[in-house]
Amino acid sequence: MFINTTAIFSNSAEQEFLIMTSTAYSNHPNCIADKWRDGKTATNTPIREGVVAINVDRVDGEWQVRSPLRLGQVIYIEGIGEFAVEDTGSFTEDNLHFDYWNVDIFFEDYEEAKEWGVRKVKVYIINEVS
Repeated sequence: MFINTTAIFSNSAEQEFLIMTSTAYSNHPNCIADKWRDGKTATNTPIREGVVAINVDRVDGEWQVRSPLRLGQVIYIEGIGEFAVEDTGSFTEDNLHFDYWNVDIFFEDYEEAKEWGVRKVKVYIINEVS
């Protein structure tokens, strides 16, 4: 399946937003490798509902965030609520289309995460980080 991942950025009179691809994950072994299943996010907060992950890239031995979202931001995903950007995930060449314009939503329940699938969402940035 091919998913169009071209992001749309709006600077309308009402409020700026991003159209992003969204996926879902849980703390289930099918979602997270055992070495990362310590119950903590990349920012060392407890993993919980209300957290999202952005993808990071390993370049020249260093992790780089290339997402338009930044760790520490609070975002609003239209129709489902506020989320803290506190976690990261990596991508591979096999799923490169999820790189920059993806937000990965944490679900406590693995079945709910599977049910979420892949969707386009409208994302509003509530606060900026420096």
